[in-house]
Amino acid sequence: RRELINRWSGKNFKKDVNGHKYEWSTRDNRKLQTTLAVAIDDSATSMVVADPGVFNVDDVFQMPGGAQFYVESVGGGVNVTFRKIAGTQVAQDIGAEVAIVGMGTPQGKVADTMVVTGFEDYYNFISNFEDVIDLTDVEHKAMLRGEENSGQLIARKQMELTEKLQRSLIAGIRTEDKGRKQWTMGGLKYMIDTYAPQNAVDFGGNIWASDTAVQDKVDDVLDIIAEKAFEKPVMYVTPGFMRKFKYIQDDTTRTSLKESARGVGVVKTYLSHTFGEIDVVQLQGMGNVMADNVFFVDESQVGYKAHKGLAWHTYPLAKVGQSYRWQVAGHYTMKLDIPEAAAYLYNLGLN
Repeated sequence: RRELINRWSGKNFKKDVNGHKYEWSTRDNRKLQTTLAVAIDDSATSMVVADPGVFNVDDVFQMPGGAQFYVESVGGGVNVTFRKIAGTQVAQDIGAEVAIVGMGTPQGKVADTMVVTGFEDYYNFISNFEDVIDLTDVEHKAMLRGEENSGQLIARKQMELTEKLQRSLIAGIRTEDKGRKQWTMGGLKYMIDTYAPQNAVDFGGNIWASDTAVQDKVDDVLDIIAEKAFEKPVMYVTPGFMRKFKYIQDDTTRTSLKESARGVGVVKTYLSHTFGEIDVVQLQGMGNVMADNVFFVDESQVGYKAHKGLAWHTYPLAKVGQSYRWQVAGHYTMKLDIPEAAAYLYNLGLN
């Protein structure tokens, strides 16, 4: 019941967590396409594009219709002069897509100024997970609670706290109360909502009567994160979603069945048109936390880590009267390197 705890790690953290706030930065790869901000005719030698930092001198790009062009100069990041090198040039409207398809720097040319892509700064807080074991001296010595002594109770308490950590990794909201010295970490949904809200996609409600409609929505999400993911994303679902998802086309989902089982089992992989087969992970015990969400994330870019020296630990508290007391605690945060590499579906129509 702790699938994320087992699957995620702290490998994507580049430094130790040494305070209540962890900060990181990322710089995206240079975009290779944009759109026209101004219409052009079929003899144009210049254009204004919507996004700065896409084109550089010597790039080769293509316009709708198939003609290709060579970039001769770039001013202000968006004002591009060019000359045709192949195909038939046609007029283009505002919003027409122009895409870089190559480069042709002359041999021996002096290097041009590089295109600079800015950094994005992100951060998350740490959550303090803590609970106490309290036994009378008789309970501690005589194990009156069945066969559970203090060590087993401590282990059980840590399991409960780990379950809370896993839920926070999905549904936590980042908060700060300096007066109370209290912080909570944001989870996967919060990071997407805050830094990549366009990656929250409406599933469309009860569209389950059409296998194609369901597949299209899942593939739409995978298309959104395709350029940002370094590795194949993983799909996280709840049992409620799985009960319906396992019945879509047999050639699209691969299931796991026991020999004695009948019917359709739990979906293990989904055959997407973007990434091929991706893993489908069912998160147990998360039905209320993510009842109306399905998440997609490149696991190489997401992880959790403890504050240095404050991973799960147990220590005795002062003895009060005839009681024995221990505190179980851990301080953890999560990090999503590039929020645009994750997405989720909502409005699943499960009710």
